[in-house]
Amino acid sequence: MKMYGLRIVGGGLALGIMWIIGLVLFARFIPFASEPSFIPTDGMVIFTGGKTRVQTALSLFHQKTSKYLLISGANPDSPLRDIIGADSNDPNITLGYKAADTLGNAEETAAWVKDNNINTLRLITSNYHMPRSLFELRHLLPDVYIIPEPVITDDFSDSAWWRNRHTLSLVMYEYNKFLFSAIRHLIEDIQKSIE
Repeated sequence: MKMYGLRIVGGGLALGIMWIIGLVLFARFIPFASEPSFIPTDGMVIFTGGKTRVQTALSLFHQKTSKYLLISGANPDSPLRDIIGADSNDPNITLGYKAADTLGNAEETAAWVKDNNINTLRLITSNYHMPRSLFELRHLLPDVYIIPEPVITDDFSDSAWWRNRHTLSLVMYEYNKFLFSAIRHLIEDIQKSIE
């Protein structure tokens, strides 16, 4: 019985150590500095979640970096149209209202990409959200070239994320959601291979 208990404790410690190592590796993929890429793309998508993201997307769109712009996850009750202003009448700008989470953003984007024959895509979202967003998008759009365009928020300007309780909890939260996404895709792929 004691040996069984020791195995459980040992297994728990091993999982904990693996989780911490994974967290550190995951954080290395979060960009803490960003310079806009002006490489032209067919389309641009922003995963909504902040005014800064929308402003960054509109700025790049006005500089003709992309022909089409999708604002995914727009809330029909939010003042987003007020932020966009006259651009809300631009036929090349699409407001997507279907997405409620990151997977929904990726699915909404994938449908829009296919409808508009997009082969190159610029993705705009917060830097801490970029790894999971790219993971979800690349799973659905393996043949589309995606350029990440991270938006760095003020509370994420320091690469020593572990020193701040807020950024630490945010990275841990994103890492856990990334793990759940990876497990979900693994299960889906196994199910497809069985079928």
